[in-house]
Amino acid sequence: MDLDLETLNNLTKTQKLLIFFLAVVLVFGAFIWFVFIPKSDQIARIEREIVKLNDEINVNRVKVRRLDILRRENRVLQLRLAEQKEQLPGEAEIDQLLKQVSELGGRSGLNFKLWKPGPRKENVSGLYLEIPVNIEVSGGYHSVGAFFDKISNLKRIINVSNIKMVSAVSAKGGKPRTMIQTSFSATAFATITEAESSEEKTLK
Repeated sequence: MDLDLETLNNLTKTQKLLIFFLAVVLVFGAFIWFVFIPKSDQIARIEREIVKLNDEINVNRVKVRRLDILRRENRVLQLRLAEQKEQLPGEAEIDQLLKQVSELGGRSGLNFKLWKPGPRKENVSGLYLEIPVNIEVSGGYHSVGAFFDKISNLKRIINVSNIKMVSAVSAKGGKPRTMIQTSFSATAFATITEAESSEEKTLK
């Protein structure tokens, strides 16, 4: 039924209110269906993306803080590595180190009876070389103690093992004197360069 102006004027007040109410419902329904619902979905999707991005930002913040910690730990490890390398000379420096050990014995008042370097071998870890020297010295007990103390205070690592001491009386100079014959193994350690490591693997 077509509604013209005359027909509308003939409608009762209740009918006019009903038509107005239906028109409002239709407009409101159209707004809900065509505008509100699509926008709500879009807003919900954007909110989910915002939550996801916030989570990623928080994760990255934690990673950044962890990265700073790792950098500090790395600096500490680098310093420790430098200190360790200082204690382990290169193989080219070993002869000088062993010469230094010999000079320490002389300054401690010891006489060297034996100085016999053993074969150099790679440690089972493959990280460094072991250079053993069999040594025998003669001197007073305190001289031997002073010698070992000086070795322990070297920056470079020298491992003393297999210590054997035998006392003997010396009448040198006309006055009896107790001497200590001391034999031991002194092992020096040296870093292995990549070239040396590759060469040893090739020989094996």
